[in-house]
Amino acid sequence: MIETFEIWIIIGILLLIADLVIIVRLIRGRGESEKSFLFAENQKDELLNLAAGNPVTVNKRLEIANYCQVSQSVRYDQQLKENITSFINMDSFEKKSLRGLKSRNMTKKAEAALYLGVLSTEKARLALEDALTKEKNSTLKLYIANGLADIGNPESLTVLTNSLLSESRFYRNKVNMLITDFGEDFHNFLPEIIDSQRIEFQELIVDFSVVYFSETLKNYLIRLIATRKETIAYLDSLYGKAHGQHCVNCGHSRPLPNDTQMQCRFEGNVEPDFSCRRYELLPVSVNSGAAHYQLVIKASGILAEYYPRVLDQDRYLYSDDLEIRNAAMQALANFRSPEKMDKLLFFLRQEETARGAINSISTMIEKNRIYFNQVVTVFLTETDLRVKKDLATILSLRIEYFIMKLTRKNSDDAKEIITEIIRLGRTSEAIDFLNKNKDINVENELIAIIKEVITQSPDREDDFARYLNERLAKKCGFTKNADSNVSEQPKRDEKLTRRLLVLLLGSCLIVPIIYCIRHWSILFVMPLTEQLELFVMDFNYYIAFYAMAVNLVYLILLVFSYISVVRQERLWKIKDMSLLFKKRMLPSISIIAPAYNEEKTIIESANSLLNLKYPEYELIIVNDGSKDQTLNTLINYYDLKRVDYLYDSRLSTKAVRGIYLNRSRPQLIVVDKLNGGKADSLNVGINIANKEYVCGIDADSLLEDDALIKLASLTLDEETETPALGGNILPINGCTIDHGQIAQKGLAESKLARFQTIEYIRSFMSGRLGWSYFNCLLIISGAFGLFRKERIIDVGGYLTSSGRYKTDTVGEDMELVVRISRQMKESKRHFRILYAYNANCWTEVPEDLKTLKKQRYRWHRGLIEILTYHRKMMFNPSYGRIGTVAIPYFYIFEMLGPLFEIQGYLMIVLSALLGILNVQIAIILFVSMVLMGILVSISSLLISEKNGQNFSRKELWILVFYATIENFGVRQYFSLWRFGGYLNMFRKPVGWQKADRKGFASKVDEVTS
Repeated sequence: MIETFEIWIIIGILLLIADLVIIVRLIRGRGESEKSFLFAENQKDELLNLAAGNPVTVNKRLEIANYCQVSQSVRYDQQLKENITSFINMDSFEKKSLRGLKSRNMTKKAEAALYLGVLSTEKARLALEDALTKEKNSTLKLYIANGLADIGNPESLTVLTNSLLSESRFYRNKVNMLITDFGEDFHNFLPEIIDSQRIEFQELIVDFSVVYFSETLKNYLIRLIATRKETIAYLDSLYGKAHGQHCVNCGHSRPLPNDTQMQCRFEGNVEPDFSCRRYELLPVSVNSGAAHYQLVIKASGILAEYYPRVLDQDRYLYSDDLEIRNAAMQALANFRSPEKMDKLLFFLRQEETARGAINSISTMIEKNRIYFNQVVTVFLTETDLRVKKDLATILSLRIEYFIMKLTRKNSDDAKEIITEIIRLGRTSEAIDFLNKNKDINVENELIAIIKEVITQSPDREDDFARYLNERLAKKCGFTKNADSNVSEQPKRDEKLTRRLLVLLLGSCLIVPIIYCIRHWSILFVMPLTEQLELFVMDFNYYIAFYAMAVNLVYLILLVFSYISVVRQERLWKIKDMSLLFKKRMLPSISIIAPAYNEEKTIIESANSLLNLKYPEYELIIVNDGSKDQTLNTLINYYDLKRVDYLYDSRLSTKAVRGIYLNRSRPQLIVVDKLNGGKADSLNVGINIANKEYVCGIDADSLLEDDALIKLASLTLDEETETPALGGNILPINGCTIDHGQIAQKGLAESKLARFQTIEYIRSFMSGRLGWSYFNCLLIISGAFGLFRKERIIDVGGYLTSSGRYKTDTVGEDMELVVRISRQMKESKRHFRILYAYNANCWTEVPEDLKTLKKQRYRWHRGLIEILTYHRKMMFNPSYGRIGTVAIPYFYIFEMLGPLFEIQGYLMIVLSALLGILNVQIAIILFVSMVLMGILVSISSLLISEKNGQNFSRKELWILVFYATIENFGVRQYFSLWRFGGYLNMFRKPVGWQKADRKGFASKVDEVTS
């Protein structure tokens, strides 16, 4: 016993020393980080001033990394470059970079490619060309190709174009854009590849024709369209006559002949997603055929936009291919000719071409208002109800024009048109106009029309009764319908309840059973009081070893978290904005922000999200039936109008009540829907989203302006598909907000918020970052997550009672990640789910115990629902490390852990009362629970602050203090809530339980006052 006791003393001393060392490193590192940051910024300022012609003295310690970063933003002339490079040993650096290009380390290779691209020497170019020819990794090839593109020597075009052959769509899609930047030089190179039948070269030339215009390219597009029939015949021979519905996105349709892989889905005008991994696994012949057909469609669209006269021919206008006809109609919209409008009106009368004709006629009117009256005349004389409805769709976009004519003479035509528009269901524009109108005469005329329509079409009354303001609804004689706005209450799952009861009883009995087995020989001999003391002592050892096991897992994950952070940091430094903002380099993103009773923070959040640094994104705010003024706040602030917005409801959701837009802010879409919970709101946003990825974010959260680009840039570092990515979450309590931006970061004054800050840092740095390293990440926070849109739709969206699986969960963020991982594993597709340590999202955390308790109950309920729903994955080797390591960890330590912890804490108290809590047990408990807990927390803080500037030095000391004292009761108290969350599963579920927010909008006044 003495030897064991001494070992624990030594372990405790070592842990204490480790804690002190990390604290010193944390505080010193903060100062070093500040100095390094200021030094780098000063050097960049010097270089920028020098580039602008301002006389400055360049620091002799000029670092090549800073020179490279600045050179991405400005172009030095030769004399200036020679002046700057006199401060750097370029020959030595070039040799080092050339060696790095041959390294086996991916990060070193990527850095070398960047630096050689900046150096732009002949030796650098030749080395990059040689490396591009030999490299097999698509990600590294992309960095090397970018280096050659930065050098911009046309002699590299042969190597760049050949690198496309037999490469993934991921690589081709991005490198095509790098090659098109060569402009005239690439046009001169075209004869080398223009006659090739390789799909890779055909894609490249079509992409080039969007940015460069010439007779050669026009003729190439025409010839490409001419090959359409051959391609269709080939595809029909492979899988039947349905070429208009070929699939190139995963998860739908039927098997291909003689192949076990699934065909992917696409319909109509939907752009195929060739980066899909399942698509890449299809036979080359099938891929090439489908891809070639898509090129034909794309070529026709380019001709329609830039060479419209080419498509103004009967062979295109009356083609047997609907896509070609749509393109030809689009071309007609570019002419100023009544005859072209007559042609479009003819196509409007053909049911299969009506939709394309509507778009083309609307475009033609928008470009040339003189054709508006031509459409009006046709509308007034048309007798076909379907055609009249389509014309009403076109005219409704200018309904204000007709409404304003109501008070003038000869207003009969205007009244007839408005009547027909409303009768045919185009009510949104009229409602919006009436709600904002100030002219009583116009109001009276329009209300008279509405009343007349309602008498003939009573089904139109509901819209007006719901969306007209109370005064106008009363004037019309409508009863203002109040939406019940109450989501269906989820029912208790009796099977789950019984299963949890068994687990609860098992957790209570497992230690007594072990005790009986260990001490069978004395079980019926030793007195009961002594038995109790022995049992309590045994339990104390068990809880100590349990705590040690949990913290050891965290410490192991921390090691790999640090490795991940170092790699991410180095790769981020070589991704300059000029690279990330190149076309197609990063995926387009639809940000979806569910909002329920968020009127205090919604404008600040929306402004923040509308001002992100990202090349292509849209913001969709989904009002989930808020009971406060969230929707009206948005409508008034952004001057939104309710519109009839067409979208595909690929996911089943609660009813959408209205969609609001401001044409001058096309980036913003606001959706109003019946209350259905956060997951249902996200599904609605996914239905409406138009981009490749969707980003789920809480409406009460703020992103740093570069957070989205940091997160999405991780997709460049992986060869395999990235169906989901997660960002870092930090409490916004204590920060100063100004117009939707974080003006000053700070630590909250609330003690409860400070404890949560430590919790968040520990959870994200040691947990999610570490699990991501092993590709076992199962949680992406609902406050900030990025998902591939088609992957979400493939698995049926977020789990809701309205969706495919007819069940709800409050842990929608984790459940979706688990379901995507499960499907990818079952389909045997390679993937990685990533986490970005430096992509920060700031969210408000509860500052009162009642709200925090409600949140933790919800979190633990969600965890239990997810793990029991996906119990098939438990210890299942078919799911790889996720099934054999990650799921069991969450089941044993996260879901059932609180049951064991609470019993352990009770035994510690009982042993103290019995007077048997000896020094040895106390030391073991102190080492395993306190010292190791502190080590995990401050190590997480160290990783979080690596080159970061989230907290000042004073705030770091405060966080270290809270990281220490939380182990003396706070973490145990939070565990009690997790235990309470488990017991709460036996009660009737109450749904989302959105926490009340104090809001951060008021902090603007604090800044400006």
